[in-house]
Amino acid sequence: MLYLVTGATGFMGPHLIERLVSQGNSCRCLVRKTGKTEALEKLGVDLVEGDITEPDTLLGVADGVNGLFHMATLGHMSNFTVTETMFESVNVQGTINIMNECLRSGVKKIVHCSTVAAMGICTDVPATEQTKCFPHHPYGRSKLRAEEAVLNMVSESGLPATLIRFSMVYGPGDWRDMLRLTRMAKKGLFPKIGSRPKLTPLIHVDDAVQGLLLAMKAGRVGEIYLITNPQSQPFDEIIRILQKALGVSSFPIYIPTWLALAAASIMESLFNVVGKAPPISRKNIESTLADRVFSIEKARKELGFSPQVDPEIGLKETVFWYKDHGWI
Repeated sequence: MLYLVTGATGFMGPHLIERLVSQGNSCRCLVRKTGKTEALEKLGVDLVEGDITEPDTLLGVADGVNGLFHMATLGHMSNFTVTETMFESVNVQGTINIMNECLRSGVKKIVHCSTVAAMGICTDVPATEQTKCFPHHPYGRSKLRAEEAVLNMVSESGLPATLIRFSMVYGPGDWRDMLRLTRMAKKGLFPKIGSRPKLTPLIHVDDAVQGLLLAMKAGRVGEIYLITNPQSQPFDEIIRILQKALGVSSFPIYIPTWLALAAASIMESLFNVVGKAPPISRKNIESTLADRVFSIEKARKELGFSPQVDPEIGLKETVFWYKDHGWI
């Protein structure tokens, strides 16, 4: 089978492609001029230069392809340096562009990668694929609009797409949220904010890749599946695991919720003056304070999805990888 992968140079991309290649498949990877392709070149895949925001560069990229894994996205870590228009250009219009090219080429199956950020802070416990979405920030809003665009194309144009929503994906090589959390944990920079457990959903990259492959194989067209661990972890427990793996400890200082939110608002204002992203934002804190729990029953029943990596083992493995590679 020949698969087209967008977002191949991201964190999950090489993990997915390595698995596909090991199973005897071929991969065509859409990469930008500025993309770092060293890891992909070692896997011997076909690299095609293009940009999902520029439709002319996509012509022919899906020809002869059996399936598309669409993972390219403008991520949430840039909320303060990227405008909503830029999120729209990449996450929404870029998605429409690559889907149109797949329609033109007659691609048989598409897996569109989304995120629980499209759902926002959910009142349902656990939240399901039917839970009403109220995205909490520009990134989440753009990902929800991308989902809506894909589903419209499913109903109006027969686009053969399945959608999956990931929670926080982590693992060896993750340079995003988990690296930032690990570096802050090493410095003991985590006060205990409020008294809620702050349940946080995680998914190890190996399990995330399993979800991608199962969605390609068995996902129903036009359906959304939540891909995460069956239980969410208390945020303070995540920090404890990271610090234990780091060999450090700290005595957390309790900060009332109202004070943490006020301090974040002030920090946002100060960093906005100098045109830089603050290390923490009010919306980050609000999201962290919320208890986020998601049901994976639909993915379990329809896809056969069953996460295998225990969060404590996975988090320790990730910290050890950071140490071995000099990232912390």
